[in-house]
Amino acid sequence: YKIEVPDETAPGGKRWENKYGLKAFLPIAKYYPYSHFDDFGVSRSYGYKRKHLGHDMMGQVGTPIIAAESGYVEALGWNKYGGWRIGIRSFDTKRYYYYAHLRKNFPYNKSLEVGSIVQAGDVIGYMGRTGYSANENANNINTSHLHFGLQLIFDESQKEGVSEIWIDCYDIVQFLYKNRSETVKDPETKEYHRVYQFVDPVAEYYINHSTYQYNDNEFEIHIYE
Repeated sequence: YKIEVPDETAPGGKRWENKYGLKAFLPIAKYYPYSHFDDFGVSRSYGYKRKHLGHDMMGQVGTPIIAAESGYVEALGWNKYGGWRIGIRSFDTKRYYYYAHLRKNFPYNKSLEVGSIVQAGDVIGYMGRTGYSANENANNINTSHLHFGLQLIFDESQKEGVSEIWIDCYDIVQFLYKNRSETVKDPETKEYHRVYQFVDPVAEYYINHSTYQYNDNEFEIHIYE
């Protein structure tokens, strides 16, 4: 893949660099502080007693949230548990990333909608404390944080129900700390964007040769030439 990096020969300039290996990013933007601990499986009681199937990353309201992996936006909107949330499915459909408790009034990048393609490292939303309410836009979470979840889906029957497979992301987050996406704010739109662009040949292929469909709880990607 290719990514922009600072150009040491031209102050303030950028150049493209070919890289190999890791194409995933920490879900918290570079230079923004956060704290976390391994809270996977801890008991939760809102609505009903259940286990926490994600990884909470505490930080400041408005912190830019980053797409960990490239994929399609599968879910976008309000959930009474997660508040404003975004769900992104990997191109191979085997991984579903869940980003929840996003910011009141300004939860997402405004360009996103269900079916949008995002690339790893893109700004997708902003940290908040929404959720735990049937009423939209309610700030009922005590501490601002990102709930970051990763679900493995080997068959669509595992998407919802007793066969769901959610994994502990603590070690993944620790590993991704070394790969953070730097962001900058647009003073006119108030949106944040990545500073250094990223070109993933796999993402480029899906952008140019695929369509997305999600009907009756069935997720499909159609490839065409």
